[in-house]
Amino acid sequence: MTEFKKHIETNKKAWNKRTPIHIKSNFYNNEEFKKGKTSLKPIELNAIGDVKGKSLLHLQCHFGQDSISFARMGAKVTGVDFSDAAINEAKRIAAEMNMHVNFIESNVLDLKLNKEFDIIFSSYGVIGWLPDLDKWAATIATHLKKGGLFLLTEFHPFLDLIKDNGYDYFYDPKPDIEIENGTYTDGGSELVTKTCWWNHSLTNIFSALESNGLKLTHFEEFDYSPFLLDGMIKKEKGKYVLEKREKNSTPYVFNLKATKK
Repeated sequence: MTEFKKHIETNKKAWNKRTPIHIKSNFYNNEEFKKGKTSLKPIELNAIGDVKGKSLLHLQCHFGQDSISFARMGAKVTGVDFSDAAINEAKRIAAEMNMHVNFIESNVLDLKLNKEFDIIFSSYGVIGWLPDLDKWAATIATHLKKGGLFLLTEFHPFLDLIKDNGYDYFYDPKPDIEIENGTYTDGGSELVTKTCWWNHSLTNIFSALESNGLKLTHFEEFDYSPFLLDGMIKKEKGKYVLEKREKNSTPYVFNLKATKK
């Protein structure tokens, strides 16, 4: 785990560098968000249902747009991220908007809040930053009420294989280490970051949750991305596909629901 901690620290430095660029980007459109536009997409909104009055733990919340969006919908939200830069921005934005969200700086794998939640949520490009899905699932099981909902809305692990970026499909404790120029948002072209990434198969994800006392109740795959990413074109409003696979059906995103037994 010591080696993992070193890799997590590398990733934390990268996200601390990315956060100021993301805040100002058109990708996140923070000004429109502050005026009332939700950051949540129909994929996760349709799956999560009514959150009003419910306690919600948002894991890997970045600078808090989704957390604040859920709070606007009436949830009692706690947002967690390992980036101190992101959490500081999340607190600042929530205060500016007069929204109450409890933001906590913590690595998800070390999280111990001594509290259980009605809903736990995480989304879009999250689990690849985690070297140990068993500990991740244990964190979810520890913090979810019996009968509560865990919702993971995530990019499909097949997508990286289809994009042919050299990743393996099955988990390897040794991460893929990348030196990246820029970031996935607009802006920051001069930025250089080093990151460590672990690909996790669907089997990996399912078995980690099941072995930690979580029962899978729903799994669905989507043939589009709600985000315009590199190499993608617009299929219809809010739906994007890889240009090279425009005519092929491709899994881009999945929803996974689980409950605590």
